[in-house]
Amino acid sequence: MILNKYLGMLFLIFVTINSLFGGNLNSENSCASLKISPLQEFAITASTGEKPQSKVWFHDDAWWAVLPNKNGTQLWQLVNTKWVNVLHLSDSTNTTADIKAVGNVTHILLYQGWNSELVSLEYDAENKKYQLWSVRPYPVSIHLERSSETATIDIGASDRMWLASDDEAEVHVRWSDPPYNKWSKPITIASNIAHDDICAITAFPNGNIGVLWSNQLTKRFGFRVHDHNTSPDNWSDDEIPASSSAISWKDGMADDHLNIAVASDGTLYAAVKTSYDTEGYPLIALLVRRPSGKWDKLYNVDDEGSRGIVLLNESKNCLMVVYTSYRDHKIVCKSSDTKLISFGVRQTLMNSVHEIKNINNASSTKQNFDDEVVIIASEPGFARSVRIRWSK
Repeated sequence: MILNKYLGMLFLIFVTINSLFGGNLNSENSCASLKISPLQEFAITASTGEKPQSKVWFHDDAWWAVLPNKNGTQLWQLVNTKWVNVLHLSDSTNTTADIKAVGNVTHILLYQGWNSELVSLEYDAENKKYQLWSVRPYPVSIHLERSSETATIDIGASDRMWLASDDEAEVHVRWSDPPYNKWSKPITIASNIAHDDICAITAFPNGNIGVLWSNQLTKRFGFRVHDHNTSPDNWSDDEIPASSSAISWKDGMADDHLNIAVASDGTLYAAVKTSYDTEGYPLIALLVRRPSGKWDKLYNVDDEGSRGIVLLNESKNCLMVVYTSYRDHKIVCKSSDTKLISFGVRQTLMNSVHEIKNINNASSTKQNFDDEVVIIASEPGFARSVRIRWSK
């Protein structure tokens, strides 16, 4: 009798947790069959972090990446299975890049806190190579907060570029119009966050701008939108994503891990990490904002893992969350159909192969993709990567 009562209580707890979070906590359905092809590793001098950033893009049937080595920050091209150094971008050996590709032009934020720079490239289709942007063939210094952890960029209406970064206790945005050589003063859109919190910026198809951030003091995520028809300092109220899913457990719903993808209809997907840190509770999770501005309940991805990114394949109605399994020392992924979000079994993308088993910091592209995608990660001193072909 006592055993039955105990089992009944456990079942009730499970049902309660499952009702708070969208999807199925134990689903084994996956929308995608992945063909995973390892690529050759190469030496680097900084990791493939940080979490909201994108290091990779696709253009003219080729994959490109920006990472530093002992000689400075380089542009790399994937040729068959080998990454080839094709252009020197900076003498710095410790940058973390965030990349926004727009047609033949690619803008690269080389984040280094106070010493950050914006480098822009244009593609020479005849010679199939990148060169410095003829409109502004020089890097632009951007002095970000000395206490910031990371920064990201995107481009909204009227080709205005936006940059979001964290300060000791605030979230700031800046903007610049082409050719992006003069930047606004920082605009504060959130305050009273923890010193460890971060943010990520994204552009919607209608040209509006959104910023997502973590707040470990309130134990929630925050999100505000800028309507491009209004002044740059005009932002919506904090939407507090999926707040109805928050539960009072451990250190709460928010942690400083987030990464964004946006669909052509304006649906926003964000891979995040909670601070629940308990088996059976979401640790890697997904936030979804519909075009109406409403947020779904928090979707569980995994109760173990860290540093997730989200990738979207609209042609196949599939999304994929890629993250680090600290338990297994692997980069893994789970996928779901976008029409009915429920994540299947995890699949291994990369194993640790060096003596210090510390593969981490998965990164990829801001672009939504169709046939294939490249995931890059790092172990101390080396970049590792795979090419994934994704089909039903």
